[in-house]
Amino acid sequence: MEIEPLVNFLDSNTTKNSPHQYRFNDYDIDILISGIGILHTSYTLMDYLMDHRPDFWIQAGIGGAFDQGLAIGNVYAIESEILVDFGAQEKDGRIIDPFELEWFQPNDFPYENKILKCHHISDDLSTQIASGMTTMHSHGLVASIQELKNTNHGQVENMEGAAFFYISLRESLPFLSLRSISNKVEERNKENWNINLAIKNLNDFLIGFLIRNESVGE
Repeated sequence: MEIEPLVNFLDSNTTKNSPHQYRFNDYDIDILISGIGILHTSYTLMDYLMDHRPDFWIQAGIGGAFDQGLAIGNVYAIESEILVDFGAQEKDGRIIDPFELEWFQPNDFPYENKILKCHHISDDLSTQIASGMTTMHSHGLVASIQELKNTNHGQVENMEGAAFFYISLRESLPFLSLRSISNKVEERNKENWNINLAIKNLNDFLIGFLIRNESVGE
């Protein structure tokens, strides 16, 4: 659903090589539906890489604005990802992250100071930039949201980004992650969400990206 308008555009404006493979502006484009969450995403991406080696790939989806200043419907290039709530829990409920636990070091590849970073966002990419955080569930309880604010967090909540960043970095694949905001991360109330606007703006950006042949950096 999140990239259906893009698929419809490709169906109408490209040469279709297979149900999910297209030829457009001298580019071969594969559409890969990764699934929801880090388990589905990790498996789908690694399964794809067994037989393919893309020159560049883009993760595109919707997400929640943990930073309340991010506007619903806006599209953001995600410059970094962290994996939230991964580690061990103290008696007081605090989550000790894997770096504090010394499972690995803050700058062990592919981390940079505990963060997974994207270095392929060019200055002329026509969208705003935000940081991401990957969670096992979308937060909807005020107490847990407030607790997360007191720990390391990103501006955009999602459930797949860290897997995509980690695999891309480990495999030395140039990549870009795009998220459009469908909702604020607050007490769960779907009446405040605007998934349709987020999907429209995300796909308008992706289609424009293809038409313009924008540079996404080295």
